[in-house]
Amino acid sequence: MKLHRLGVGLLGVSLAFFGSMAPAQAAGSITVWVNSGEEASYKAASAAWSAKTGVTVNVVAKCGLGDCGLSKLGPAGAGPDLFTASHDNTGSLVKSGVVTSLSSVIKKNAYPSAVISGVSFNYQQWGIPIAVSNIALATNLSLVPAGAPKTWKDLESTATSLISSGKANVGVVTHIDGYFMQPFFDSIGGYVFANKNGAYTNTKQVGIYSKSLAKNASLMDTWLEKKIFDKSNTYDGSNFTNGKAPYAVVGPWSIDGLDKAGIKYQISSIPSINGGTARAFSGVTAVYLNRFAKNKFLAKQYLVEVVQTAAFSKAITAANNSFPANIEAASSIDPNSVAGKFGAYGAVCIPMPNVSEMNQVWTYWNNSFADWASGKAKFGAAMESASKNLNKALGNS
Repeated sequence: MKLHRLGVGLLGVSLAFFGSMAPAQAAGSITVWVNSGEEASYKAASAAWSAKTGVTVNVVAKCGLGDCGLSKLGPAGAGPDLFTASHDNTGSLVKSGVVTSLSSVIKKNAYPSAVISGVSFNYQQWGIPIAVSNIALATNLSLVPAGAPKTWKDLESTATSLISSGKANVGVVTHIDGYFMQPFFDSIGGYVFANKNGAYTNTKQVGIYSKSLAKNASLMDTWLEKKIFDKSNTYDGSNFTNGKAPYAVVGPWSIDGLDKAGIKYQISSIPSINGGTARAFSGVTAVYLNRFAKNKFLAKQYLVEVVQTAAFSKAITAANNSFPANIEAASSIDPNSVAGKFGAYGAVCIPMPNVSEMNQVWTYWNNSFADWASGKAKFGAAMESASKNLNKALGNS
């Protein structure tokens, strides 16, 4: 009995001793893949924790669209410990088996429910949210001194008048694809999948050619013909920055370019043809844990102690003009700032679908927009074709 108690005592001393060594034991390294141009902000936001723990945080600009190539690199041991991705990849990431559930790590009450929905799949959470981003409308205040349009009628009449007078070449500069055209698509009654409270629960209900959209499809043809939309289908927005378009659909990534161009602009929501606001897609940038990570323990520690803090969310979003996913960080944003304006519109937007079927959606949907913009098909016919092809690909009846 005494020996047993002695053993327990020695064990307690040992645990206490090793507990005091925690900072030294934590020394090691983790690798985080981020989008190009964001390395500096991630390094700066991780520096204090790295110095405190002795853990080296290697930030590499290597992640892009989709799964960042991890479906091949992960199993081969060539991937990072953590990587950033937009939430619409969640379903495909889970199904391809390259990520680890973070349900036991995420602090759900630190984020809005819609943000949590974005990183959720099969009733688990797979990513730690950092930023919320969405497109919005930019109004050229030199051409439209009255400011952002309050209704679709305002937008249409202003654009038409400026084009007729020769002061503008087009009305709205935007890339013509599913993502950028979503608010206008939503405005006339279209949708990708049935959505309930921010969750996409029924991929058998495809609304790319819904009854409402079919009824209103000719409006899109009229607007394209009247040059309300810029069918040149480019991302550069030159007509807007050159002062030849009153409006442009822009994202947080566009702001540096607008500022450098010296254009006076206002960020606002996009009006719906039926009154109210047309809903763009909102996207959540999150950090995911590679299932094949070499340092999972340190990676999770980093997610808890760094990534989920308000300071981290605020630092990263301040660097790229997006809106903090963290509620505490979001509350400190000036509502009159560019980020605040994007965030206000994003609050009424609809989360981008995060189901694995979205890879097929983008293929058929974007192709249909391209056919419409190029004059190969009327809008209704293009969407009907996309709907039929998508339903067939998904095995829907």
